[in-house]
Amino acid sequence: MLRSVAALSKSTARAGLPVLRTRALSTAATTKYRSTRGGQTGLKFDEAVLQGLGTDRGLLVPETIPSFPADWKTSWKGLSYEDLAFKVMSLYIGPDDIAEARLKDIIKRSYATFRDPALEPPKHSEAENGRVTPVREITDGMHVLELYHGPTFAFKDVALQFLGNLYEELLSHRPGMKITVVGATSGDTGSSAIHGLRGKPGIECFIMYPEGRTSRTQELQMISVTDPNIHNIALGGTFDDCQAVVKACFNDHAFAKEITIAAVNSINWARILAQQVYYVYAYFQVGAPDKVSFSVPTGNFGDILAGYYAKVMGLPVDQLVVATNKNDILHRFFSDEDYSLDKDGVAATLSPSMDIGVSSNFERFLFHMSGDDPKVMAELMTRFEASGDLQPPSSLVAASRAVMTSAAVQDDEILATIADVHSRADGYVLDPHSAIGVAAARKTRTPGTSSPMVCLACAHWAKFPDANKLALGEASASKLVVPEVLATLGELDTRVELLPNDTGVVQKFIQKTLAARA
Repeated sequence: MLRSVAALSKSTARAGLPVLRTRALSTAATTKYRSTRGGQTGLKFDEAVLQGLGTDRGLLVPETIPSFPADWKTSWKGLSYEDLAFKVMSLYIGPDDIAEARLKDIIKRSYATFRDPALEPPKHSEAENGRVTPVREITDGMHVLELYHGPTFAFKDVALQFLGNLYEELLSHRPGMKITVVGATSGDTGSSAIHGLRGKPGIECFIMYPEGRTSRTQELQMISVTDPNIHNIALGGTFDDCQAVVKACFNDHAFAKEITIAAVNSINWARILAQQVYYVYAYFQVGAPDKVSFSVPTGNFGDILAGYYAKVMGLPVDQLVVATNKNDILHRFFSDEDYSLDKDGVAATLSPSMDIGVSSNFERFLFHMSGDDPKVMAELMTRFEASGDLQPPSSLVAASRAVMTSAAVQDDEILATIADVHSRADGYVLDPHSAIGVAAARKTRTPGTSSPMVCLACAHWAKFPDANKLALGEASASKLVVPEVLATLGELDTRVELLPNDTGVVQKFIQKTLAARA
């Protein structure tokens, strides 16, 4: 395998910023994976996907990052979303990992589940814009990248439809093997994972969500799926508590081995890989300009991390905007060099999927910004886990600021942005999370820039009716046509287990459920 060491650019190297290892293309290239904390190296793709989290508590990252082919701007132009996904994913997944025909089939089946945007009101679709992740122009010369046309009306479907089929493929080569998916959700990951894994042979799925801290529609999308292999847990506490239980289950090696644990949260590398595709797709949809910028509503940092990898691979990205809500630990890092837990805990906001105090995927980004140094990462994360305060060195923050900028958006700004776009963009409706991306873009966009700004639209507005009423008023909100599949959720049977925020109790529930299902 041909390897080379390169910086993001000559200017980056001159600035003394981290040097990232990239890999030139090779017909036999297969990416290997390592832990950000140094405990594992040389993992194959299937091993990284099935394992999910590093055995040393770190996250798994590529040992080298592949580069786009020299002619990608011409040879990839005009490709369908599925064909483009194959091109991007093949840079990481070699034929020794998954045969090309099988990978194409997985991708095709994953996106066959997406709806035709032209059939959904309001009618802003153009046939040539594609079905999976269309791009729309809204106000102020900005665009939205609609990521919510999958089964659960949320961006997580793009990755989790793929991951569900990927798991099925990997298990088909391991006769008799079964896995137990244990995941946490702040709202959308859970339903997307459930709809990607329901009915899959050899897979049991346990999803925890914070009781009372998702929208009712988000909750119903989870608990109304009553397939025998799907198990919902409403956990007392916040999303961070759910996420902590998941990590504790992974790090309890005896328990993890007993149930053959697997991950669907964005700690799983396959999710980050799948999300890289729509950045490249959006670039072509806005005309393949010299530079393109993205504003990304950010909670667990997986979505914007995918954009970062796309940039390193060769996508000509100008700005990457980290758009947060009131829970602004990421914005405080970029603006004040402060990455510490909020003493008041996680606040409940109009954007529940982003009500997160600790962004798991940020560790991957910090690892790269520290020059891929696992010793530095292990020291930083050990301190953070012990004290709740990362205390990042100024050099690490400076390197991060050279790649991304940030903004925090409060609830009143969310409502004002929804109302403004609705009034000036022919009735276009943003959900609260997508509105954060637009508001943050307005705050951070470089004055006078000619680069298109693409704001990632994370979810369908119909999942957040309370926000619609607050932003648009009762009369206008009542005129919005809710998709039938969402409007009828309340008529379905439901099943959920209410458990306290206790890892031991959760583990016993999982063991008891698996024993009953054996």
